[in-house]
Amino acid sequence: MGITQAKSLKWLVARVALLMLPGHLAAQERTTISTFPATSYYLGYAEFAAKTDGEIRIAAGGKYALYLNGDLVGTDDDPTTVETWEASFKRRANIIAVAVEYSGTRPEYGFFLVIDAEDVQFVSSPTDRITPWFWTGFPLPNEEGADWTEIKQNKLAQHEEDGLEVRWLPSQAGSLDPSDFAEFADLDQTRAQSLAGFPGDIDPSRGGLQLRSLEGENLAFNTFSDEPKLVDGNVNTPVTFRKGVSALLQRVEIDMGRLFPVNRVRVLTQPPSRLTWEEHSLRGYSILVSKDGVSFLDVAARNQIAEFQETAVLFPTTPTRFVRLVVTEFANRNSNPRVGEIEVFGEGVVEQGTYLSPPLDFGLEDNKDFGRVRWYGDVPPRAEMDLRFRSGSDGEAWSDWSPWSREREILPNVPEPRRFFQYQVRMATGELASGPRLDSLGVSFNTGNLAAAEALAAVVPLEVPIGVDTTFTYSLVLRFGNGDAGVSRLAILTPWPARLDVDGIEGVDRAAIDAANTYATNDSLIIAFDPPIGADADLLIPFTTRMLAATHNFQGLVFAPESTSPFLVQPLEGVDPDTEREYSLTAVTTDFKLPILADVEAHPKVFTPNSDGINDAVVLGFTLARVKGGRVDIELYDLGGRLVRTLPGQSLDAGLYAPIEGGRRSLPGRWDGRSDSGELLPPGLYLYRVIVDLDPDDEIVTGVVGLAY
Repeated sequence: MGITQAKSLKWLVARVALLMLPGHLAAQERTTISTFPATSYYLGYAEFAAKTDGEIRIAAGGKYALYLNGDLVGTDDDPTTVETWEASFKRRANIIAVAVEYSGTRPEYGFFLVIDAEDVQFVSSPTDRITPWFWTGFPLPNEEGADWTEIKQNKLAQHEEDGLEVRWLPSQAGSLDPSDFAEFADLDQTRAQSLAGFPGDIDPSRGGLQLRSLEGENLAFNTFSDEPKLVDGNVNTPVTFRKGVSALLQRVEIDMGRLFPVNRVRVLTQPPSRLTWEEHSLRGYSILVSKDGVSFLDVAARNQIAEFQETAVLFPTTPTRFVRLVVTEFANRNSNPRVGEIEVFGEGVVEQGTYLSPPLDFGLEDNKDFGRVRWYGDVPPRAEMDLRFRSGSDGEAWSDWSPWSREREILPNVPEPRRFFQYQVRMATGELASGPRLDSLGVSFNTGNLAAAEALAAVVPLEVPIGVDTTFTYSLVLRFGNGDAGVSRLAILTPWPARLDVDGIEGVDRAAIDAANTYATNDSLIIAFDPPIGADADLLIPFTTRMLAATHNFQGLVFAPESTSPFLVQPLEGVDPDTEREYSLTAVTTDFKLPILADVEAHPKVFTPNSDGINDAVVLGFTLARVKGGRVDIELYDLGGRLVRTLPGQSLDAGLYAPIEGGRRSLPGRWDGRSDSGELLPPGLYLYRVIVDLDPDDEIVTGVVGLAY
């Protein structure tokens, strides 16, 4: 189902709700979602010269599990405490794995870890590349012996789970502050910071969902470089520069793939094995940046370097894609400078991200009909935010996702009734420094007064000529459980005003059709049942309509008595024995011989906007065919050719947009006789133009309407 058809569903629910008498509506429950749980997985690497015993101190902003070389060390779910765990470390590389489940109820995000052994201490820091930390948001098994808890650093780039790539990134700084814990008071916290990772590039820790900040992220990691070893995250894979004066003006360059707001570059020396830090270090360099790789700006330099392990340069934030390091000072002729890593840092936010909620049952085991979802937050200019939904019975097997929607109020297009609900958020921004923010969602649902346990349907025929009145048969299967309220209304989306063949309906007593409340609109057929259908039934419902586009989904909704919250009819599964084709709710056309814009006419031809309730407005009606989401504009001119009114343009699907008896009043061509400034225009003839925006040429039809008093 497309987005525009989802909009039709929203309108249809509202239209049927008008038939309900105030005071007799079934009350909907509503829950507010303002916390956004997330789970991140971390790997750290610590080198020991020999086997030794020690301990690990750790605090986390959520429930965590701590592993050492694949073995479970311990777990804790209290974010206000520091736990100390005894541990035995092996010679050389030790792999520390941490899985942190963030509940979304506290501002502290990430974790802080200290390893103490004989005369050795490792303090976690997102800037430490001697004991580096990496993270992923890929869902991994949180259990002892899981493969990921034993992955060596040089194998991270090849990590797969069930054939899917697992992406590991260097950790950023978290919001958990080590200085808040007395157990860490003995540390030099000059560079001590908690570690954090942000699944889906979304930050759930700042009072809502936002795109992840770039602050503290090495933007050069695993990007493009003429020396790939400089951006692989491993200081032990260096690039060696030439000796002595021959190193002058030697350069390396990094292409980060897109523009970032950059303000710092960090140069790390390879840790020495036999020589000294001084003999491995550069003595002077300049940093140049560029947007296009052609014109470079010299932004910073370091000379007479005496901090041999690492150096950094700061400069005003500059939009940058390419970073170039040029050697400006040489060491003695016996030294071979070895740069283990060049890191680039900046500010702003990532371009895009997604968040997947956990399965939600709102604390109730009952099945539910899901009503409207309304979200609260902010989407600045040049930013976008979309949501989609799915449902399930057990929290593991799920329906297909509904279409993405960016409306603030959304009617989820998911199978119902179901126990579990899940949503996904997609954010994007065209700005370097800001993006959307989601503060909360309000979800309406019913647990009582459910119409049925199951509603399935199919339609025939599935192939029809375009623009020709065709009789369709809608097969509806209704199944009921204990306590179901019954089906009092069925609504079917149609491409053209439908004519119901009441005498041809099978599977229900004709007397059960409530003729007074059964009607058709421009794009739907509503059938009322009195008394409601409350027992298992297989219905055959014939009606006549016409196709105006290549495809149409005859989506159905069923309503319980005195309820405005429907649930969607799902497609029947299997093969139709009569047609030997798979059941479907979607029909297709066999040809396209139909004009895109037709039946353009004023209703009425002369109108009188004098507020007497009779012909106070005109509808400039038309029929659209063969388009989906086509832009339609309507303009009105006086006889002198002056543009006097432009009606709001709309994105429309194929359909009839003219008044029908008993039909809807909100049509795109409605004009009240007023100018764009709101003044009532003088009597006379006015020209109108209906314009369908097409590529390469517009479809335009003109006509005349009379305005009189």
